[in-house]
Amino acid sequence: MITHPKMTKKLFKLLIVTICLFLGIFTVISYSNRNENKDNTSNKGTDINGTNQNIKNIKLTKIAFLKGNSVYLYDEINRQIKSLGDSSKSKDLLELSPDKKKIVFRYFNEGQPIYPPHVIIYNIKDEKLTDIVINNKNVQQIVELKWIDNENILVTGHINPSVSGYTVYNIKSKAELISCVGTIRDVSLGKKNIVYSNTPHIFPGPKANLYINGKKVFEINNDKEQIFDGVISKDGKTIAFRSGVTGEKNLNGKVSSYLNVAKISSNTNEINDLKKIIISGDIAGELKFDDENNLSIIDEKFIYKLKDGKIIKEGNTLPKQKELSALQLKEFRQTLAKQFPKETISDQTVLEDIDIYNMVAF
Repeated sequence: MITHPKMTKKLFKLLIVTICLFLGIFTVISYSNRNENKDNTSNKGTDINGTNQNIKNIKLTKIAFLKGNSVYLYDEINRQIKSLGDSSKSKDLLELSPDKKKIVFRYFNEGQPIYPPHVIIYNIKDEKLTDIVINNKNVQQIVELKWIDNENILVTGHINPSVSGYTVYNIKSKAELISCVGTIRDVSLGKKNIVYSNTPHIFPGPKANLYINGKKVFEINNDKEQIFDGVISKDGKTIAFRSGVTGEKNLNGKVSSYLNVAKISSNTNEINDLKKIIISGDIAGELKFDDENNLSIIDEKFIYKLKDGKIIKEGNTLPKQKELSALQLKEFRQTLAKQFPKETISDQTVLEDIDIYNMVAF
């Protein structure tokens, strides 16, 4: 059989076009699949609320801790330990900010007290100290420091066995924002609301109550019923609190308590539309409103969500706080041994035995 040269060229060109078309289609499909797989992978770290779940991938490289009335910061990368603040002053009440960029602690003297007391903010990045003088006399016997958010701290002071003082300070302006005396329940800086109970050191004490910004908004009729905690929603329109009679049991012989939910009037002078829901005494955890003003009780294993007046029990799938590995703890002890050569510190040393406490890894 004889093949014409022009026919051969046409067949060859057709073959080349077919191969190129096939390769183009294959490339497009491969690229599409690769992008789809990439999108699926990136979505694995996000829950239905858009919260990043990749906490397991966060490597802990720093440890803030107290030792011998001093605050220290350990840097795992450089294997160094740095003492924070004025070395001539004693320090305690260490707390790390939510964004893990700042540390708050208190200056104090073991002999003669410092009045007015000073609260110190240490910026980890620029290594600068901010000194806040606590002039409010109701909180000058400081017993606790707590971050409200990344810019504001709550200072708690002892007054008597039944009463404490509470003041919120802004760490930039150093100004006092809001305060109360009694037993605090919650603070909402968005609406500048502070919720607390009046708990004077008298006997018999008053009925359990709630105040918002100095105004009494609620009092329980039952002399024996006590308020355990309370929270205010992000929009400032709803308040929730748990109450109960200690040791009181229901018809089944089980201890029960109440979840109370009510609306707050626009002028915060009163609450109304109070709903009292019986809950099991076994339900523990933190009472909390989310950013959409949904109410939950969150404990280590379960989340109890309030939906349509009923408590729905769900497993707690929130990311857990990552812990230091055995190797990291070993390296930390080895660095401690170099920092404090006069002490006997081995790889097996119990940290509490060498006066290390309030340890926060981040």
